[in-house]
Amino acid sequence: MDKLLSILDNGSLHFPYTTIAIAFTLTFIIFRFFSRRRSIALDQKYVLITGCDSGFGRETAIRLDKMGAYVLATCLTEEGEKSLRSATSDKLKTFRLDVTNSEQIKDLYEDIQRLLPSDQGVWGLVNNAGIAITGPIEWIPLQKSKRVANVNLWGMIDVTKTFLSLVKKSRGRVVNMSSMLGRVSLPHVSSYCITKYGVQAFSDALRREMNPWGILVSIIEPGLFKTALAHTERNIQATQDLWDDLSPELKEEYGERKLNQIKKGIIKVSESANPDTYKVVDAVIDALTSQRPKTRYAVGLDAKVSIFISFMPTFIADSFFRRRK
Repeated sequence: MDKLLSILDNGSLHFPYTTIAIAFTLTFIIFRFFSRRRSIALDQKYVLITGCDSGFGRETAIRLDKMGAYVLATCLTEEGEKSLRSATSDKLKTFRLDVTNSEQIKDLYEDIQRLLPSDQGVWGLVNNAGIAITGPIEWIPLQKSKRVANVNLWGMIDVTKTFLSLVKKSRGRVVNMSSMLGRVSLPHVSSYCITKYGVQAFSDALRREMNPWGILVSIIEPGLFKTALAHTERNIQATQDLWDDLSPELKEEYGERKLNQIKKGIIKVSESANPDTYKVVDAVIDALTSQRPKTRYAVGLDAKVSIFISFMPTFIADSFFRRRK
């Protein structure tokens, strides 16, 4: 009896429970690690990717082609199609598509449905097409902001809704390209941020709605990488065009000093952009091939920092971006 009381006093009776808890936690971590390492072969699967003229879309299409997948790559331009075909095998098929054109999306669906074997659907849908515009909110005409939204958000939704039946057929994957700017909204890129917040919201809703069909939805959140979106000369010219179209009153309020400040910012952003675009492609591939893909892939140190900032109190986060006029 004295021995039992001694055990109770020393708390030794709790030891087995602590051991069990630790063992359970370690087992869970190990299970997650090894289950993620198991990958799905793509050599007999069809993957549809939008926005393959350049950047992440083009690189992903090339990588998947080398992995043996049947790649269905859409490009906005004929030049984009030719360039991609010259870098890939005959197994890859290209299609012209403007994601803001619903009729083109419907035609693409019919073309791909005819191309697919009767017993197969689309394993992976990668919504990558995107554009951006740089400038203060007051400078950007509403139509230009709507154009960004039509490509980055509504076009993505249109493509997804159109092809969901084929993804359901294969119990496949949807991979949506968002951004670190889908978590933290920065000055002078409001139109882009709005659309990427929208991508996050749509993807979360889609993932939960598609769960009964076994469809997995992943969001890619790249930081700043060297792609066409970070093209220095093009972005500077686009900002200059916005300035040229401003009213005399707004030009006086902001001053040319503001214009030059934004141009310098564009140059700085372009120079600091991460050249290792393969890291974003790696994330897309993992989302398509992992047995247990992540819900979100934050790629790049800046993307991971944006997660931290998004959880800060608003007044602290605002202080990082506070600027003089």
